[in-house]
Amino acid sequence: MINPPKYYTLHVYAISILSVIFFVFSPPLFADQLNDDKKKFFRILSTEIPETRNIIYISESYGDVSLSTTKPIVTVKAMKEDGKDNVSIIEGKSILSIQISPGKNELLLIAPDHSPNKNDDTDWLNSHIWLYSKGQLKQLTSGMVMDSDAIWSPSGDKIYFTRSKIFSDVISGILTATKANVWVMNSDGSEPLQLTFSQTGVVNITPVPIKDSNKILFTTNRNEKWQMFIMDKDGSNQKFFIDNGMLGSWSPDGKFLAFIDSSPGDIYLASDDGKLIRRLTKEGDVNFSPAWSPDGQYLTYSRINAASLNSVRSSGGENFSNYIPKGFFQEEPFSDIWKLPVKKNGVPKRLTYKGLNNSFPNWVTMSLD
Repeated sequence: MINPPKYYTLHVYAISILSVIFFVFSPPLFADQLNDDKKKFFRILSTEIPETRNIIYISESYGDVSLSTTKPIVTVKAMKEDGKDNVSIIEGKSILSIQISPGKNELLLIAPDHSPNKNDDTDWLNSHIWLYSKGQLKQLTSGMVMDSDAIWSPSGDKIYFTRSKIFSDVISGILTATKANVWVMNSDGSEPLQLTFSQTGVVNITPVPIKDSNKILFTTNRNEKWQMFIMDKDGSNQKFFIDNGMLGSWSPDGKFLAFIDSSPGDIYLASDDGKLIRRLTKEGDVNFSPAWSPDGQYLTYSRINAASLNSVRSSGGENFSNYIPKGFFQEEPFSDIWKLPVKKNGVPKRLTYKGLNNSFPNWVTMSLD
């Protein structure tokens, strides 16, 4: 068990994913259509999520660069569940995570607001929630805050998310995100409401609504280790649920929970009462962002490639929040998408092989197997 780090970064490079940080003062939120300045940072490549593809994910690459010649481009892609026939949906300089809507036709993106004067190396801290719908991209939140972990309610009328306060260190001038808490707002970005209130050094993050319930699952370090708690949808009645776990994902029927152990690395399966069933991934891997297929038979997830992980460790880079040297990507991507049958003794299958980094898979359609 590692001690909870002081700050939490959303980027997959930091994905010992067990770092975490957030809070936020509440500036006005607004819905903003993509203007000409922001079009320099995003390209809409598809007017809809293709129905003929099963899985969408984020891919980072130096190939097919249309927005930049010096930095990698992040693309939201869709593919069949065997990893073939990739198509691109959105291209941008920074897209930190995605979450598909209950209706499978809209996306929530976490991305910086990309004002023209932003520093490319630090603007990811000032990240916000964006909505992709019918080929349009709309910014839902704004201000000197770090919004992340956006997820729809089961009915699609609310968005739960984590919010942190951004401030600049007086001496160094370095931007920092701190005091992470769970928030909720309407699906159009209106009426934001803070649900948790952290003390110094404590974070409350990654809210996950529970199907057919008024309960919300979230991750916290309030007891000096990572645990998952459950609370009522108004933030009240917070209770312990699972020890040494974080970043949960509920099965479509709400009966099972896939979550990450806080070592970090492995994905585990638990019942709806929080009792551990078994480990799903082999010990020693670093896996993250589990997502259920709509029929509940499969999990997709991201796995850090062992060669990349060993390169980081051998270079003294145990702090995953540091940038990973680009040389580590010459042989294989830093992470790739995998698919695992949830049934006992299921064998995982690797789905992606190209690019710098592949992460945050979401299922679009029913499994075809």
